[in-house]
Amino acid sequence: MRPRWFRCSLTMALIVGPLLSASGVVSAQARIDFGEREYRSNCAICHGLTGKGDGHLYAVGFLAIKPADLTTLAKANGGVFPFQRVYESIDGRQVAAAHGTADMPIWGTAYRAEGTPLGLYNPEAYVQARILSLTEYLARIQEK
Repeated sequence: MRPRWFRCSLTMALIVGPLLSASGVVSAQARIDFGEREYRSNCAICHGLTGKGDGHLYAVGFLAIKPADLTTLAKANGGVFPFQRVYESIDGRQVAAAHGTADMPIWGTAYRAEGTPLGLYNPEAYVQARILSLTEYLARIQEK
């Protein structure tokens, strides 16, 4: 059983933290953009920091096929960001058999493997949260 001070501190952090953030006391720089962090950690090496498909691995010649420009997904879809299709591409479980294998890593599988040793109560929720934050970030970087 945890000491009382620990429970009180945790309770206060859960209550006061969001209030400070909502009131603007916590600066915008202190907030973490999980989608952007996910993108920079896993996608930028191929798709580039701006999402234009000009990442490091393509620049040095490791990739034979140029990665997709992720900033034009909405434009190519009649102005609507294809949220479900992007989510499924990242997750990797909905690859169309007619298209063969995916060219990019299947992050859903990697996230599941990463979350399982953490002893998470619900590793699937962990995977979904990461993919959702990444998909939402990609929706935000679409060209107007």
